[in-house]
Amino acid sequence: MVGWGAKPVSAKTPNEQVVCLDPGHQLYGNNALEPASPDSNEMKAKVTSGTRGVKTKKPEYVLTLEASLQLKDKLEKLGYEVVMTRETHEVDISNIERAQKCNDVQADLAVRIHADGDNSPKAQGISVLYPASSKGNQAWVAQSKDAAGVILNEAIAATGAVSRGVVPRSDLTGFNWSTVPSVLIEMGFMTNPEEDQKLSDADYMNRLTNGITAGINQVLSSLADEPEVEGQSQVYLGANSQLFDFSNGKMIRTQVALSPQIVQLSAAKGSWGKVSTWIGDKWVYLGQEAFPVKLVDKQAMLSEDTPFYRSPSDTNSAGRLTAQNINVHAQWNDWYLIETWMGSMWISIGNAS
Repeated sequence: MVGWGAKPVSAKTPNEQVVCLDPGHQLYGNNALEPASPDSNEMKAKVTSGTRGVKTKKPEYVLTLEASLQLKDKLEKLGYEVVMTRETHEVDISNIERAQKCNDVQADLAVRIHADGDNSPKAQGISVLYPASSKGNQAWVAQSKDAAGVILNEAIAATGAVSRGVVPRSDLTGFNWSTVPSVLIEMGFMTNPEEDQKLSDADYMNRLTNGITAGINQVLSSLADEPEVEGQSQVYLGANSQLFDFSNGKMIRTQVALSPQIVQLSAAKGSWGKVSTWIGDKWVYLGQEAFPVKLVDKQAMLSEDTPFYRSPSDTNSAGRLTAQNINVHAQWNDWYLIETWMGSMWISIGNAS
C-alpha cells in the first residue's frame, strides 16, 4: 500500500485554493473618503473613475472587467475557486470593501486588475505592484512580492510587452487593508494609442490573460519535495480531483480533473499519488477525500433499511436502500463501495452482514 500524510481536516488542500479577482474601478467613481489604512488618519477617495483609452475611448472599468472575466474562465478551468469583487459596472464598492471581500474568502491570492495612464503618450508597458512592507503585513508581503515577479515574467513572455518591473506601494488603500497576498497588475497604458488598441485586440488580450493565468498557477503551485516512493495501491477519490504536473519540486495544476472514482497509484510523494491517465502520468492530491481501498468482489446482506453516502466523510446520506443483497466491489475500513441508481455510493459495514 502506498501511504501518504493527509492534512488536518481544517486545512485548505491544493484542490481548494481560492483566487480573488478585483476588476478595477466601476461605472461611477465615489469621491467620498475612507481611511487609506487601518492605522492611519489619511483619507482617500473610496474609488476613482480610472482612465480611458485615447484611441478606443474605452473606459478603464470596462477593460478591467473584460480581462477579469477572461481570467476567471481560465482559472476555473484549472480548478481554482474564483471570487470576483464585481461582475457588472453598476456597483458602488470602495477599495476597502474590495480588499475585505478577498480577506473574507481567505483568498490564496488577491489579483487587482488595472490599466495605466500617463501625461506622455509614449509611456508603455506592464508593471505589477505589490504592498510595501509596513507594520502588520510582514506575514504576507514577501509572498506578494514573489507573486508579482512571477506574474510579470509570464505576462511579458506571453505578450512581448515592455516590462516596467515590480513596484512596491504603500499608498494604495486596497493593499493597506488586505490581509492576504495581493498584487495589482497594470496591463498597459490606455494613454498610449498603440497600447490602447492592443488592449482591445482579442488575440493580444487572450495572450495577456494566458500569461497572467500561467503566472498565478505557478505562484499557487504546491511544494512537493518528499522522495518518490514506488508501490501499487488503489485509492477512491471521493471528490473531483485536479491533475497536477510535477516540475522543479512543485505540483502545478493542469486543466484536467478526475471525477470521483477508484484510481491505481504507482507511486507517492508525501501527500501526492501518481496516476496513469490518457494524458500521461499525472499526480493527484491525497487529502481527506481520498480513501485507500482494497478491491473485493462479494455480496453483503442488508437486514434493514440502510442509508448510503457519496463519501465516507459525508454526514448527510444521499439516499437509502431497503433490506436486500448487494454487490460490493471495494472496501475502506468499515465501509463498502456499491453501485446504485445514483452511481457509486458507500454504506457502512456496520449496517450490513
